[in-house]
Amino acid sequence: MRSHQANRSHPSVLPFLRWAGSKRQHLSLLKSFWSDNFFRYVEPFAGSAVLFFNISPRRALLGDINKELIATFKTVRDHPSRVHKALASMPKGRSRYKEIRELKPDTLQPIKKAARFIYLNRYCFNGLYRTNSKGEFNVPYGGEKSGAIPTLDHLKNSAERLKCASLTCADFRRTLAQVREGDFVYLDPPYAVSNRRVFVEYAAKPFSVSDISVLGRLLKQIDRKGATFVLSYADCSEARNEFSKWQVRRILTRRSVAGFCGGRKNQYELCVTNFQASEVPDKSKTNQ
Repeated sequence: MRSHQANRSHPSVLPFLRWAGSKRQHLSLLKSFWSDNFFRYVEPFAGSAVLFFNISPRRALLGDINKELIATFKTVRDHPSRVHKALASMPKGRSRYKEIRELKPDTLQPIKKAARFIYLNRYCFNGLYRTNSKGEFNVPYGGEKSGAIPTLDHLKNSAERLKCASLTCADFRRTLAQVREGDFVYLDPPYAVSNRRVFVEYAAKPFSVSDISVLGRLLKQIDRKGATFVLSYADCSEARNEFSKWQVRRILTRRSVAGFCGGRKNQYELCVTNFQASEVPDKSKTNQ
């Protein structure tokens, strides 16, 4: 296993954000690839950072093209109590949700802006992040069945974990350019598949089918640098062709967003890594 000095993990915490496509159901497999001997954890498509929070490494680089997401991570890291106070003061209900959604984030101070992001994430439909052509968040109200807002302790614990991470709002290419020997890289990009719709607008320039080949080249660079990667991606011909040289596992997953092809149902994903199969204990039930 490629590694530098020991990097003892902190106790894990749950992510304070919901996120469509989160790999929470596959954590037992994904965390089996991690070792405290890796130098640093790197994730260029952070989302809710569910694996990062579960592993809680002492060094990390988290990147995402979503500037509001990264700004929220930074504000929670620096001011968890103030964010919680602002979040707890926000009124609940469908009409109030719409009012808060209509607020322009660029006009808000960082604390209120982060609280708004967490509020909308908590009460929107299925934890989706989707924008219109103007870049405005437009996911409809999903109700309060998604649970309560994060507690103060939850945000404080999350803040402690985020203090170990460098946070960057950047395209995945820029984040992966910073990978170095001994790093562990986890990649979970939005899925782009030519023959079916699997995602909706995430940014002005979302991840597309053409980016799969770009990602393939970057995986080769990561491997040459002496870093280890794990990639989650939809089971599709584009991915199978591009990533066939690596270790590939086929994993059954349940989609939770009705916008995916065929609505809510079981589908397969690929787990791709440059580990040798004998190096990784299989701690989850997978389908080859």
